[in-house]
Amino acid sequence: MINEILKKSFESNEDTSFDSLLKEKLELTGLSKTQFEKLSGLQRRSLDGILESTSKQTDVVNLLKLGEFLDLDISELLALHFKNRPSQEIKELQNSMDITYINKFFDLKTLASLGFINSDSTPEELKNRICTFFEIDTIYDYEKELGEALYSRTKKSYSDKMKDFWLKSSYKYFELIDNPNSYSRQELIDLIPKIKPYTRNVETGLLTVFQALYNIGVTIVFQPKLPKTQIRGATFLINDKPCIVITDLNKNYATVWFALIHELHHVLFDLETLEKTTYHLTGEPDLFLLQEDKANEFASEYLLSLDKMRYIEKLIHNPLMVKKFAEDCQIHPCIIYSQYQWRQAQLGKDYWAAFKEHFPDLSKATKNLHFSNWDIESLRVAANKIKELLTV
Repeated sequence: MINEILKKSFESNEDTSFDSLLKEKLELTGLSKTQFEKLSGLQRRSLDGILESTSKQTDVVNLLKLGEFLDLDISELLALHFKNRPSQEIKELQNSMDITYINKFFDLKTLASLGFINSDSTPEELKNRICTFFEIDTIYDYEKELGEALYSRTKKSYSDKMKDFWLKSSYKYFELIDNPNSYSRQELIDLIPKIKPYTRNVETGLLTVFQALYNIGVTIVFQPKLPKTQIRGATFLINDKPCIVITDLNKNYATVWFALIHELHHVLFDLETLEKTTYHLTGEPDLFLLQEDKANEFASEYLLSLDKMRYIEKLIHNPLMVKKFAEDCQIHPCIIYSQYQWRQAQLGKDYWAAFKEHFPDLSKATKNLHFSNWDIESLRVAANKIKELLTV
C-alpha cells in the first residue's frame, strides 16, 4: 500500500498541491482561510506547515481534517502529502516499508543462523543481499517474479517462509544452471538399470550418476536440509527439463539413494502433472498428491526386490552373509539394512538404531556435491560451480 502511495505521489501532477486545492475549494464555498481554520479547528501555523511542507512532523488528525474538506480519499491525501516532503522523510518511510516486507517473507533469525545474512544487518544490507543472491532488481521482485514462476498456475498451499525460500532459491538455481542437454525419457529408462552398482562406490558413486543423468537432460543437485523444512527430495520441471534436489534429511547414505530413485519415478511417470504444478516435494505435505506410494515401491523394488529382501532378512544378523548377498545384488550392504529397518517399522518394531556400523558416513559421499545455495555470494556462483562439476 505504501509503495503504491509513494509511486502515485511521484507521478502526480506538478501543479497540484494542497495550497492550490484549498484556494479552489475556498473560492467555491465562499469561505475565507480564517473561517475554514475556525470551522475545522486548525491553527494557522499547523495548516501552513501542511500547505508549505515545512512541518517537521505532520499531525495526522490535522492532515485528515484538510483531506476531508478537500474531498480527498486517504490514498490521494497521502500521495499529495508526500509529494513535497523532505527526501529523508521519504527514505525513512521507504526503509520502514522495506523492512516490513522483508520480515513478512523472510525468516531472518533462521537465515542469520545459516550465515545467509548477519544478525545485525541494516535494511540496506538486507536488501542488497537478497537482490544480489536472487539477481532481482528490487526485493519486491522476490514475490512478484519468483512467485509468479512457481505459483502462477497453482494456489500457494502454505505460508512457511523457509520452505518458500527453499523453493524459490532452488527454482532460480536450476534456471541458472540451465542444463544444455535435451531430456530423453528413453535414455533415462536405459540408464536407470545401470545406476544400482554405483551405490557401492561411496566416495564417487553419487557424483558419477549425477553426471550421467545431467548428460541426458536430468539435473540433480544435493543440498543439506534447510532448517524448518522436512524435504527429502523435490522434482521440478523447468524449461521442459526435469530437475531434482536430494537432501540429507535423515543423514543416511541409503536414504539418499532411495530418494534419488523415488524422484526419478516422478520424472518417468508424473511429468504431465509437473507441467501443471512446476514442482513436487517429497517429505512435506503436498497439495497435488502425486503417487508417493508407487514412487516408494518403485525405489524399494529397484534397489532390493521384495523376494530378495525376504530371503536375506532371515540372515540379517550375519554380516558376512549380508555383505556377500549385497555383492550379488550389486548394492551397498547398508541398503539391505535400511530396507530391513523400514519393513520392521511397518510391523511396529524399532530397528532404526541397529546396524549403524554398516552405514557409511554420508559426508564422504557428498563432499564434492555440497553446494548449499544459501551460504554463497549468489545463486549464479553456486550454479556455475555445480554446472562445472556435472559437465563431463
